[in-house]
Amino acid sequence: MTRFSGLILSAVILFSGISRVSAQQETAAAPETGVSAPAAAPAGPTEAEWKFIKIGGENKSEDIVAATLPELGEWLGLHADSEYAAEAQLLKANIHLRLGDYKSAIVDLLKHLQEYPASGSNASARKLFGETIAKKLSDKNIKILNETAKVPEVTDKAERLAFALSKLAERAGTDFYEPLVLEFRGFFSRFPAYSGRDWLQMVLGDLHMRNGEYLAARLAYEKVVHVYPGSQLLVKAKRALGDVLANDLKEYDAAIIVYQDVAASYPGTEEAWVAYGQLAKLTERQKKYGLAVEVHEKIISLYPDKDAAYDSFVAEARILREELSKFPEAIAVLGRLADKYKGEKAIEALYLAAKIARKDIKDLPAEVKIYDRIAGEYAQDPEAPKAIFAAAEAYESARDFDKAREYYGKVSDKYPQDSLSSKAQKRVNVIISK
Repeated sequence: MTRFSGLILSAVILFSGISRVSAQQETAAAPETGVSAPAAAPAGPTEAEWKFIKIGGENKSEDIVAATLPELGEWLGLHADSEYAAEAQLLKANIHLRLGDYKSAIVDLLKHLQEYPASGSNASARKLFGETIAKKLSDKNIKILNETAKVPEVTDKAERLAFALSKLAERAGTDFYEPLVLEFRGFFSRFPAYSGRDWLQMVLGDLHMRNGEYLAARLAYEKVVHVYPGSQLLVKAKRALGDVLANDLKEYDAAIIVYQDVAASYPGTEEAWVAYGQLAKLTERQKKYGLAVEVHEKIISLYPDKDAAYDSFVAEARILREELSKFPEAIAVLGRLADKYKGEKAIEALYLAAKIARKDIKDLPAEVKIYDRIAGEYAQDPEAPKAIFAAAEAYESARDFDKAREYYGKVSDKYPQDSLSSKAQKRVNVIISK
């Protein structure tokens, strides 16, 4: 015989013994009238099961009590609306306390207060609740638990329980993670028609996230997406799903699919904006460079006034040049950047475009055209003579000395006070002497 079977057998013997003693006491107490007393109505299965479980739960043997606990939990799951349920819920809390699991006991008592506020055992449950949190919790958590224990003015039992579960999960959930998760599962099983199941599923997903249970969080968010496609929380669930896939589970390709869906399905929303930002990083990380370029173009088009638009111009040009070797396209993107952002950002982009023209495609006319643009659009900027001087150097390197002399002359003529003026004149003299 196993140890568990022995414990149950002990409980059965104990129950049988108590039943016999009770029957003997009732017989002894019956008046001797010569008329047989009417037989007591036999207990129904629910009552009989409860009496059996109660005897085990109050046994002096801690082993028997521990063995009774699963039976008690199952009975409550099936008979939560029974006339004995409030007493059973209180017994469950007492067993957890006796076994040293005060967190489960607190959750049990909180459930009792919300589900059975008018029961005869409510006063005892509230007293035990107050004593337990005072002994076991910090002042901060005592305040949270006392606020959560307040019974809201709603008659719907499911609404009260959902409110308490969500409030505890959001404010102190990681401290009561395991018993809370069990209560969430019990709630979903017990109230299949509850209208806020999608919301409560999101709360559960967030609880998993805060506790570092990322796979469980993923499954919770996916359940909202697949089971409640009409939910108002759908976009929030998809964004949360994308985040846990990308940031925690490192399933980048799966995250890209989710973010693409969010970006396409919810244009103009904060979630779409976040999705585009994540897509920009993930597509490049996964070497999906063509898709990365498309994402940056979307950001530039849809969010022109955000700082990220500038970042997307720069990133797109870099990807086109370094990853896709599309040099003319990179130059074109940098030119568009310079059209939109004036000043230092534009000049920096144009110099980079000129560098691509010189180094990557060796296109002298394209390179000089860019220098001409800098000098023309920023004639009063210190960069103007530098750009003209750079054009002269480019022509000299290409051994087009006539053009080189022309551009060096422009530096001296237009910017005689600039430090490059004397240097330009020296280069002209060198060219003439050749």
